[in-house]
Amino acid sequence: MKNHDRHLKEDQIIRALVDEHDLTTAERTHLLECSLCQKEQQECEQALHRLGDLSKEQVPSPQRRFIPFVQGSHSLLRWRPALAAGVVIVLLMIGIWWSSLFTRLKENGSMHTTRNIETDQQLLTEVMFREDDALPDRYLTIIGNYHDDDSDNYYDSEFLEFVLPL
Repeated sequence: MKNHDRHLKEDQIIRALVDEHDLTTAERTHLLECSLCQKEQQECEQALHRLGDLSKEQVPSPQRRFIPFVQGSHSLLRWRPALAAGVVIVLLMIGIWWSSLFTRLKENGSMHTTRNIETDQQLLTEVMFREDDALPDRYLTIIGNYHDDDSDNYYDSEFLEFVLPL
């Protein structure tokens, strides 16, 4: 960019103020060689300094010094009693909940055990009853195994006519 007709634009000069490495090598070389661009860069830098000085004058001074809330271990000592009280309350709540849970489990467990015993007894009674013929009577009639104790005939005449039509 040795052609002095093409000077740097304002945004390029501002980028040069912030960081010269943001410019390309040709733009940096032009800035070093061109007195007009250097003058414009100095004027922009002076305007920024004046703006900074003006802002320092206009901002009121703080009335009191700001102190951060946490300052090392001193703040931990201040919170220790509250922390201990909170832990105790949480432990008490857990203890009460735990004891009520076991009481309910004990009651529910004994009721559940009683129900299981009753169900088991019913099942055993049914098994003992069905020991000889495991199928209910209505299914025994379907397969032809059903017979009354007083009759020796296992198959009735209706069944035989169905199986062997004459």
